[in-house]
Amino acid sequence: MITWREATWNALQRQARAGVAITRTALISQELSTICAEVGSTGATPAQTLSRVLQELRDDGVLLFDGQGHYRIAEGVAQAPLEAAVVTEQWKLQKARVGQGPFRSALLARWQGRCPLTGIAEPELLRASHIIPWNRCESDAERVNPDNGLLLSALWDAAFDRRLVTFGDDGTVMSLPKLSGESLGVLLGTRAALLSGLTEGNRQRLRRHREVGFP
Repeated sequence: MITWREATWNALQRQARAGVAITRTALISQELSTICAEVGSTGATPAQTLSRVLQELRDDGVLLFDGQGHYRIAEGVAQAPLEAAVVTEQWKLQKARVGQGPFRSALLARWQGRCPLTGIAEPELLRASHIIPWNRCESDAERVNPDNGLLLSALWDAAFDRRLVTFGDDGTVMSLPKLSGESLGVLLGTRAALLSGLTEGNRQRLRRHREVGFP
């Protein structure tokens, strides 16, 4: 027997090979019985279990949501076993965030190699932060689009990534309820007045960051 994750991944790959639109509804009607047979159990709520696993695969970055109920497998991993696909996506994420990939290079150039909040310029302390998280981007192109990125010091990156802070259209820091006053004070003690240098593309994505929320 295999796990729900593996069986769902197999189903997604079958749908992709068939060239049909991948939706939750189609997976339930066309694949759910096969998935249950592969895992050896239907469980009390198989449709809900399928939904949970689809969300996990999105979190892993191997499944992308295109809106209007449609999914697709991330580029380059459609034929890979599940765990190999997850490792590939995590490697791509790590490269984009702290490596020397085009995304990070573009952000370093945009902000002249400095965190706009702190002035920190040591590369080891700078992170290429995604506004729309890697596993929520609707395309691979969006994942490496500089307009979907901010160059932040490691501490600010962690706070932004965990949705402890966000930013207004003018770069104003906006604290979210999960952040303690003490921690906010530490962050504010290391920053400039505003997150400067935002593009209109940054602002559009920050509005979604504020309105929709993640993960």
